[in-house]
Amino acid sequence: MKKTVFVAALLATSTLGTASAFAFTFGGGHHGGGGYPGGGSNNCGTGMCTQDSDFYQKLLGFQKALNMIVDVEDATAIVQEAVNAGNLISVGDAEDIEIDLANVEQYGDLYQFALNKLEGDDWSSDFTDVTQSATNVVNSISGDGVLSIEQTAKGAQDATNKILGSGNSTFIDLEQAATNVVNTVTASTSKTIEQVAHTDQTAINVIVGGEGGYDNVGSDINWDEADAVSTQAAVNAANLVNIDTLTGAITQSASYNPQIAVNAAIFHGYDADVFDFGQSATNVVNSVTVGDINPSINCNCYDGWEINQEAFASQLSSNLLETMGSVTNSVQSATNVANSISIPSGD
Repeated sequence: MKKTVFVAALLATSTLGTASAFAFTFGGGHHGGGGYPGGGSNNCGTGMCTQDSDFYQKLLGFQKALNMIVDVEDATAIVQEAVNAGNLISVGDAEDIEIDLANVEQYGDLYQFALNKLEGDDWSSDFTDVTQSATNVVNSISGDGVLSIEQTAKGAQDATNKILGSGNSTFIDLEQAATNVVNTVTASTSKTIEQVAHTDQTAINVIVGGEGGYDNVGSDINWDEADAVSTQAAVNAANLVNIDTLTGAITQSASYNPQIAVNAAIFHGYDADVFDFGQSATNVVNSVTVGDINPSINCNCYDGWEINQEAFASQLSSNLLETMGSVTNSVQSATNVANSISIPSGD
């Protein structure tokens, strides 16, 4: 089974597509560089009246995306995608287009609710080849070069997937992905980036099955392979930066930003065997991946810290697999990350 188109495109701009990596890319600043006090001829940010483009986005309110199929006898080859997205900016390669980004400011204060539900009848519904993807995104920037970026996210995100069978159900080839993301930047270069997150994030995947248990079609899954996809993946991410070169400073702040990532799979009956079942629950707050740091502004602009991360973390990642049968070739990964700086080695 494959990731849905929107989620695949989103994860392609970062390393968050794997359970062990957590970086997105953003850039920002506004009115001279996201509030950094400047000095001298070395300005902290960039003026608003330049030949480059200045973008401002503000989003308030709520978004709800719901998909529900209920009371089915059997379900085969089902895809459910629930997506909410707000404040998105994507600018292509500077060599191919005539738009360069100078100042970008994004502000989002809203409630996003994405739900997929597939429910069988009360007797013996079987489920084969089912994919559910619930995704919420607020404040995302992707561009070649951005001088100054400022991102602020408030409110709440709830992404939930449910596959509900009966006491005699059999499950084959299922995939659930619940993803919440706020404040991400991906760019080749940036001068100043400021990110603030105050968003409640909850990602939940639930599977309730029966005596038929669970299996994957084909050979056993090699969970060590990079392209192995978890049966259930719950991800919350806030304040992610992935850039090649930093010429100023990055400030990330997260508080009142609880993250809950939960996967639960419950199989009823006395002989519900489970094969090739993977669960991954991941929470990430304040993550920076940068290839090179080459400050070109006065250190008074950012108090001397090229990267400044502050987090009041509240992170819960949990996986549950419950059955009275046997469990074979199955993995669980529960990961919480707060304040991460990665500088990859050169060639």
